[in-house]
Amino acid sequence: MARSALAALVPLLVITAACASGPTSGPTSGPTGGTDGGTAPAAGEATPGPDRIVARDGDPAILVHNMTYGADMEVGGRLAYRADGRCLVVTATRDGRAVALTPVWPPGTEPLTDGGRRGVRGPSFGLLLDGDTVTAAGDEWPAGDSRVRGLPACGDGFVVFNPGSFRR
Repeated sequence: MARSALAALVPLLVITAACASGPTSGPTSGPTGGTDGGTAPAAGEATPGPDRIVARDGDPAILVHNMTYGADMEVGGRLAYRADGRCLVVTATRDGRAVALTPVWPPGTEPLTDGGRRGVRGPSFGLLLDGDTVTAAGDEWPAGDSRVRGLPACGDGFVVFNPGSFRR
């Protein structure tokens, strides 16, 4: 009887220890509704950080990541061009508040101008221009997040799009 009670108690102790380890034990909600990046990197992959995201100069200037994984929440909104910063933002409503998020595009995305409209072309989603709706899997990161520290921003935070996850 004592052995079966102990066998039932061990899993509960493991769960309790995992839950008590604090906020670094997993994702937590950030100010823009996303997570703080608690998703574990794939085997052999570095933790996301500024070295994993590059700024591409142009009009529009864009940010491109080289990550092959990411959070899987649905993110998106309407793509808008800001002439004052020569950049794109994704506008949306979060918790009843209008936000403008700097997009971080998947690998292979290039800035472009088409018929006077600014936008991007990506290998997995094609052409997206100012005024288009964009929906994909990904995450939202607050402006002060260490993974984007020092990178140019045009918005209240960042929206990171996963490769191959765009819906038209």
